Amino acid sequence: MLERKKTLAEIVSDRIKTFISENNYQPGKRLPSEKEIMDMLGVSRTIVREALKTLQSHGMIEIKQGVGIFVSEIKIQGFFKNVSPFIKLDKVKFKELIDTRIILELGAIELAIEHYHLDKIKKMSHWNDLILEKVENGEKPKNEDLYFHRSLFDATCNETYIQLSNVIAEYFKMNQLEEIVDFEDYIASYKEHKSIITLLINKETEKAKLAMKAHLYHLYDILHKWEENSQMME
Repeated sequence: MLERKKTLAEIVSDRIKTFISENNYQPGKRLPSEKEIMDMLGVSRTIVREALKTLQSHGMIEIKQGVGIFVSEIKIQGFFKNVSPFIKLDKVKFKELIDTRIILELGAIELAIEHYHLDKIKKMSHWNDLILEKVENGEKPKNEDLYFHRSLFDATCNETYIQLSNVIAEYFKMNQLEEIVDFEDYIASYKEHKSIITLLINKETEKAKLAMKAHLYHLYDILHKWEENSQMME
């Protein structure tokens, strides 16, 4: 199969990326103006703007009207932004995501205790208390549960790790799995969360990891529920 020939705008986009790399431009660094890029590459303003728009949509640059063009900090989840709406939930994908999430969260336990920012760890208690409050009011605390786990990753103080966790969390959020989670499940989660927080505060790494692993293993129960619901709808 013949490879598709690149458009002029795509070529210009590649050259701008090369320029950023070769000149070691860091996030926040201001790039040449549209006019300067036009002169450098010998192309029209329309082509330059199309190339810049593509780079901005990929999260590589930020265009501030009336100010200039700047290199952006690359976010891992940005690479998934245009793909995630098309990811389909299936048994294999669901199990893979559970497996990956368990690995990430157990690692987060270690990093959180290693860095030990008590205020960040205690933030987990804030979201956990809101989980119980919502359940008592007859509401499903889907966001609060998500924020509880996000607070754990924030406590790692590792930006790349946080971004990876956000990709996984977005998948779970996108597929609205809370629809098959009962109120009793949330109450059980609240109690398990509370135990995990105590172990984190006490720096009991191995016990905290075991508690988190037991907590996250309930996701496999959700997988079974999802399978049963899918079979009933067939």
